[in-house]
Amino acid sequence: MDSRNDENPAAEVVVAVGDCEPEDARTVLDLLEHSFPAEAVASGPANGTGAATVWSATLDAAKPAERPEAPVRLKGTVSVTLQGGPRAVERVHAALAGQFAVEDTGTVSGDQEKEIGLRLRS
Repeated sequence: MDSRNDENPAAEVVVAVGDCEPEDARTVLDLLEHSFPAEAVASGPANGTGAATVWSATLDAAKPAERPEAPVRLKGTVSVTLQGGPRAVERVHAALAGQFAVEDTGTVSGDQEKEIGLRLRS
């Protein structure tokens, strides 16, 4: 684990994107990596067959998101799961809600962590 996570682990948010076209997954992750630029760490598709079903990134959401310069559009709907510290998850949720129509599909909260399921569309 690197030093940024040791300094403020509650600011880390793991983002999983799926149930969408690869272009839409990249659009969502690009938006988040731009919004939380210094600390984003993306990974490719998670699937042993080469047919991508889930893309992920780890963001440092210690600070509010930077706003993108232009609107972002999706071709279809996208499923997103956010997991991390409650305040950091809310910051990432707000960044997504500022660009897309967001439907909450479920929330699980613990004392130090929160997980939110979302459905995004343009």
